[in-house]
Amino acid sequence: MSKKQIRLLSLCFVLLLILAGGWLWLAFSQSNASDNAKSYKRVVTTTNAQTQVFDQLGIKQVVGVATPGEKQSVPKRYKDLPQVGNHVSPNIEKIVSLKPDAVYVDQALVDDYQKKLSSDNIHTEILNFKTVADLQNSITSLGKTYNKPVKAAELKHKLDLKDTSTKKHPKVLLLMGMPGGSFLAGTKYSYVGDLIERAGGKVVTTSSSKSDYVQPNTEQIAKEQPDVIITMAHAMDQSVFDSFKTEFKSDSWKNIKAVKENHVYQAKEPTFSMTANMNAPKAFKQIQTWLADADKN
Repeated sequence: MSKKQIRLLSLCFVLLLILAGGWLWLAFSQSNASDNAKSYKRVVTTTNAQTQVFDQLGIKQVVGVATPGEKQSVPKRYKDLPQVGNHVSPNIEKIVSLKPDAVYVDQALVDDYQKKLSSDNIHTEILNFKTVADLQNSITSLGKTYNKPVKAAELKHKLDLKDTSTKKHPKVLLLMGMPGGSFLAGTKYSYVGDLIERAGGKVVTTSSSKSDYVQPNTEQIAKEQPDVIITMAHAMDQSVFDSFKTEFKSDSWKNIKAVKENHVYQAKEPTFSMTANMNAPKAFKQIQTWLADADKN
């Protein structure tokens, strides 16, 4: 065999090694993606927002879902699955009975679930749906976990919001009502507060705290004279909104600019929620409309 033939055979051998290595790397990568997607074979969602996201990503490993609110619904894909309550009334016994590999818990609601589930050795995964940006990041993460990168990218794109650019920034008071008549003031750090700021409004702050919701300061509210008041209900929405109507007729409220000019609005489910969800674009558009109406005066 000539030297030229030997060199040619050596070159062919090297090329074969490179090709074989490439195929092995590809197979290993696909195996890792597959293993990652199967890392959780039985999962439970604990908020309706999570359930909607898992549905739109096409995740089939779900074995239990959060019980929807009065004006919410379970996606068709999961309609026959057991319902495990919600953060107001979680059914821990039902969750444990489903023997999940992981229970998805919202970052804002960790205390409602984690301690109770850890005692039963149930693994929890925390999702941050605090703002739209946080929701988008969580969708990307879920896309990686369940090998749904394309669907995750499409879903993330649906949540892209174009911030309103305006010279005027109407002052907005965000109130979260509780059954029984009490209420808290929302800050710009809350989900809806963040939407208000992105829509061109300025959330009236009654505290220096960076919490989502704080105790309202009526004297500060009267001083700020908000242009718009947006009310929400933590639960039992009709009762809460009726309480707000009564409250705004009192002397301490009837001289507030937003009340006098009828710029008091009800942010109702399912469009609005405590945490970011797939209805965010609709909620954002509604807030823009409310602010524009107030700006006409």
